[in-house]
Amino acid sequence: MRGDETGSLMKIQAVILCIVLVLSCLYCSCFAAGQSDQGNTTIKKNYPSVPNSLLISPEYRTDEFTCPLLPGCPSGPAVPLPPVPALKHERAGSQATGNAGKLLEGAGKYLGMILIPAGPFDMGSSEGSGRPDERPMHAVYLGDFYISKYEVTNAEFCKFLNKQGEISSDGLPSLRIDDPSAPIIRVNGAFQPKPGFADRPVTDVSWYGASDYARWMGGRLPTSAEWEKAALYTTIRPEPDNISLSSEEQSSPVYTAKAGMLGVAGMTGNVWEWCSDWYSRDYYASSPSQNPLGPSLGQEKVIRGGSWASAVSSRRIQNIHKAVPRGYYQTVGFRIVKD
Repeated sequence: MRGDETGSLMKIQAVILCIVLVLSCLYCSCFAAGQSDQGNTTIKKNYPSVPNSLLISPEYRTDEFTCPLLPGCPSGPAVPLPPVPALKHERAGSQATGNAGKLLEGAGKYLGMILIPAGPFDMGSSEGSGRPDERPMHAVYLGDFYISKYEVTNAEFCKFLNKQGEISSDGLPSLRIDDPSAPIIRVNGAFQPKPGFADRPVTDVSWYGASDYARWMGGRLPTSAEWEKAALYTTIRPEPDNISLSSEEQSSPVYTAKAGMLGVAGMTGNVWEWCSDWYSRDYYASSPSQNPLGPSLGQEKVIRGGSWASAVSSRRIQNIHKAVPRGYYQTVGFRIVKD
């Protein structure tokens, strides 16, 4: 009898154990489904499916895009910078011509541009100054090129949109016009600047949109090295080539910038400017000494110059920052170069 009782008890226990396991499985399935639904709801909330919405790669944090203003500074401590040394060929060129500004002024397809002569310059910040991605300082030789006097304006970009359409080479809109902060709107099928924004730098434009515009104009985006040399070459020391902002709520018209000694204006302090290079924190350590193009691959593109929303420490010529090329930002515009 005891053996029978023991066997029955074991059977009962086995049945109970099976029931517990089945219930546990059912609970886990329901819980997982609930979590999945909740996750989908969160995704839909963070990535609304609306026209012209920004496609966000999963490796980037969502909070970087909920506010389209870039952070004021890249990572790393800010260190006081020494005075910027003059370029070796700069004084010689000015003394030889007597009026370098007029002789270097572009004409024809280079109208509205300034020649940056071929030659070497010291790129980056010296040891103990700047930020880690600005070091080491290294000598770079660049061929000559022309650079725009001003950043591309909303009025100029609208001409491009109305001729070429809004879809850029990556298959997405060149700029985001469904955002209230966007400086360009569409009226009766045509693009036009918002009232009061015609002469302000175009913003909310992706890197691809900026690059397409540059090609349409017969040029290209500057390399990071070209941007830095142009900024060093064309500014007076101490540099006044920036914007005297009446407020820090939005960009200023490009023509209000104080021009540097060769006429290029607004390279620091109005909006960040897209460059052609991919960004790498350690690129300067292995950068070629002639006409560097930046890393061959990357996730973010270089932007330079700081913006109206940046800390003062970011409104420096040597400062280098980054942004996702498919991003649309209130603080990023561009200018072009031509060979």
